[in-house]
Amino acid sequence: MKLAQTSSVKSLDRGLDILEYVAGCSDPPSFSQLLGSLRIPRSSLFHLLTNLLSRNFLERDPQTEGYRLGTEVVAIARRAQGPSLHDRVTPLLHHLSLEVSETCGFYVRVGDSVEVVASAISTQALSYTMKVGMTAPLYAVSAGKIMLSDLRSQELGQYLNRVTLAPVTPHTVRSKAALKKELQKVRATGFAYSREEFTLGITAVATAVRSGAKVHGAVNLAVPTARFTPDRNAEFREALRRTAPVIAKEISREPQ
Repeated sequence: MKLAQTSSVKSLDRGLDILEYVAGCSDPPSFSQLLGSLRIPRSSLFHLLTNLLSRNFLERDPQTEGYRLGTEVVAIARRAQGPSLHDRVTPLLHHLSLEVSETCGFYVRVGDSVEVVASAISTQALSYTMKVGMTAPLYAVSAGKIMLSDLRSQELGQYLNRVTLAPVTPHTVRSKAALKKELQKVRATGFAYSREEFTLGITAVATAVRSGAKVHGAVNLAVPTARFTPDRNAEFREALRRTAPVIAKEISREPQ
């Protein structure tokens, strides 16, 4: 049995027509444009626009007074995409941080820098605060050196030709030859270090988060140098070795 179309369904269709039309316009359309293009009765169009504005599905362009998509449309789209990379990785970092009682983070490469996507801060009184969104030069931090170690010879040469190894601290690597030698060791061991090269008093160790040949980013531990003993270094490396593939699996998994 075919159900008769009700006025509420018709209103919904008209509301969706408005949103689709506005989304497809290069410039915010005016009331007159919507009226002429959609052929919705004037009074109905007025009330529909009022409702969509009040629910933030539409907003008025301050310059033209035309209509454009509102913040609620963006919010719904984000929710439909599922949890962000930050949200998916953070619980795994918290587990790592609790395991070794130190601060840790997940970094991705952004140009000639790395950026903190997610972090978990140690609860110890003396600890490093790693802020999400923080960036650092590739050559100065452990996660950045991981990214550099994955570059092909030609790519690394291009990077070294354009970059200036500006000192962030007195311990920052200043020699490109020394950096290249260090990267050889990173490739051989799978771990990179920043020994007070970005923050005085902090030593960091990182490893790659990869799925096969694809490097998603790097996970690191940032530890007060006083606590970065040889025994703990071995513990840190083992914890990173276990955690990296877990993060890679989570990143590669399709969001539910």
